[in-house]
Amino acid sequence: MALTQKDLTINKPLSPIYVLFGKQSYLIQLIKDKIINQALTQEEKDFNLSSYNMEETPIEAAIEDAETLPFIGEKRVVVIENPYFLTAERSKSKVEHHLKQFEKYIESPSPGTVLIVIAFYEKLDQRKKLVKLLTKASKTYELSQLTDDLLFKLLENIALDYDAHYTKEGHEQLLALVGPHLTYLANEVKKFALYCGKDHPIDKSIVNELGARSLENNVFSLVDMVMRKQTANAYHLLNDLLKQKEEPVRLLALISRQIRIVYQVSLFQNEGYTQKQMAAKLKLHPYAVKIASGQAKAFNRQDLERALSQCAEADYQMKNGSMEKTLALELLIHKLAQIK
Repeated sequence: MALTQKDLTINKPLSPIYVLFGKQSYLIQLIKDKIINQALTQEEKDFNLSSYNMEETPIEAAIEDAETLPFIGEKRVVVIENPYFLTAERSKSKVEHHLKQFEKYIESPSPGTVLIVIAFYEKLDQRKKLVKLLTKASKTYELSQLTDDLLFKLLENIALDYDAHYTKEGHEQLLALVGPHLTYLANEVKKFALYCGKDHPIDKSIVNELGARSLENNVFSLVDMVMRKQTANAYHLLNDLLKQKEEPVRLLALISRQIRIVYQVSLFQNEGYTQKQMAAKLKLHPYAVKIASGQAKAFNRQDLERALSQCAEADYQMKNGSMEKTLALELLIHKLAQIK
């Protein structure tokens, strides 16, 4: 289920146990810090905050600490990290954990302690008794999907910390360049905010001027240029990528992938799927589907099938050595631009 701004609000009274799991490491860190800051003052953190890595330390050590009364303050915070025993994943750790002691603590947690379980795993193993006990007794956050509105709000708040104004148009352009990687997005917004301050909004022009582009997003721009018949710009970008020592075979694979996404979105559109449904089926960020939807409207299914066929032909030429790789890629750009 997608997160909302309300889900990220930490209020008192605090839960005795929190579980934060999922692949959104930035969000996990954000909520962990919010919980800690609600529980402890800056001075209390020196005495009442501790962290235990379950791949290095037995769970009993963390539980013993959690059962200890706080020193100079009302609360103690104990953080448990890498609890691989909550998942179906295997670990190379040789540490033995007496999980019965953990189960007993969950059933009767210390009122003076806030226990935070940090699990950078996509899923917890709900078949396990320990996981069932833990999720029932705790405030649990599954930090995986988040709404577009919440993503914008999180980045807007980062900009506000530097007295900068983060705009919607800048946000959409940044997503187009970087993709939905929250940690990367946050770092980019910090960079823009430091540059702009109060003097200039973080708009499309700033993102284009200062934004870092991943290889995948450069290829996305390349395909977009080809589809818009901006052949000269496409050749220029391709040249830049080749000068950066990007392998033609890898570039071709990414071009093929982007065209395949547009083709799949085209098929789903014809079947009446919403952008949200398409994003879920294709396991893509909704903004990527939104862009692909716009591209799909400009080409019919036959055009896209022809484009994929030309990509496959270029791949064959590269791999059997019948054509020099860079030349095959340049000819592919020419052929794609001639479609329709």
